[in-house]
Parts: sequence; structure tokens; C-alpha cells
Amino acid sequence: MNKWNRRSPLTGACAAIAVLALLLVIYSVTGPVPMAGTKRISIDVIYKDGSRDHYRITTEARFLLDALKLIPDLKVEGTTSDEEGLLVTAVNGREADIQKGEAYWELFCNGEPASYGVSMQPIKDGEAYTFQYTKIQKKPDKT
Repeated sequence: MNKWNRRSPLTGACAAIAVLALLLVIYSVTGPVPMAGTKRISIDVIYKDGSRDHYRITTEARFLLDALKLIPDLKVEGTTSDEEGLLVTAVNGREADIQKGEAYWELFCNGEPASYGVSMQPIKDGEAYTFQYTKIQKKPDKT
């Protein structure tokens, strides 16, 4: 075998480290940027039957999940993973579990779909968040 065709394991390790460093830089530039200081936000919950709950909070929290934990009458439950954070499956005891294939809790920020999940959604003063029960649209069978 030609000595020029052999690659050192060190070369592969250096390439992997370079890729990881690049991904870290990209995340730090494009990731969520929380706002420091006091913020006043509102949270609405729209349930399956169309009924609503409304909450207002003043907080120093930087991310939505941390602010939600400060509201005693609002209970958000779900499953947590290191990659995704909290996947909301129930709000105030009312379930909408996407893994069961029927519905999910959609998160909106100022009327638009949120850019991040509840764990990583940075909050800013004056923003309005909505958790909306959303049915999964099933595609019709083509039989």
C-alpha cells in the first residue's frame, strides 16, 4: 500500500473536532437569545372544546418554561429529552399527546408558530404566548 494513501487516526480526530467546533459556533450565533431583566408576558391556553385560560406574569426568567413554572394555576406536563427539552403533552391536566397520533399542544408567540420549543423559547417583554390544542390532520386513504 502506498504510504501516501494511509491516513492517520489523528487526522480523523482533528476533522471531527473541527466539525464539532463549527457546529458550536453556528449554534451560538443562531441559537435562542434570551433577554435579561424584567419582562411582562401573557400566556393563553386554548383547549379542545374552545374554552380558554389567560395568565399574565412579570418575571426575570429568560426562557418560557422557567416563567411557566412561576404560575401556580398553570400546570404544563410532558416528556423531557436533552436534545429537545420538554415536549408538552398536557396543559392543566388536559392531554394532547402527539405520540398517540391524535393531537398536540401547538405553541405560538405573538400569533405566529414559536421558533423554539417551550424549554428553549426565549421571552421578551410584552410578548404573548399561546398553547393551542391542535388536532392532527389525517390524510384520507387512497383506496
